Amino acid sequence: MSYVQISTSAEVWAVIKARHGKALTVFESFSDPDGTFNGGAGECGCMVTAYGFNSAREPIIKAQTRWKIDPENPHNRIDETHDYWLCVAQRGESDEQ
Repeated sequence: MSYVQISTSAEVWAVIKARHGKALTVFESFSDPDGTFNGGAGECGCMVTAYGFNSAREPIIKAQTRWKIDPENPHNRIDETHDYWLCVAQRGESDEQ
């Protein structure tokens, strides 16, 4: 199976995390707080995490936080933005019944 991401709001994300947070586990995670992954210029940091249920093959929610890095104070996040998605599993040929 694979999944598609459908953009959602911070409110939807918060309700899912509040109601089901204890049952969710990390499915995918990417962290580049220094902005240097794959030769990046160190100008923009990024963190992405997808969560799902242990019994599932795909995550159900995903979030991304991005920010500009202040060269004078690298730990200071400037213009931080957040994006949220619902992850919708797609059936493959082997999943059809």
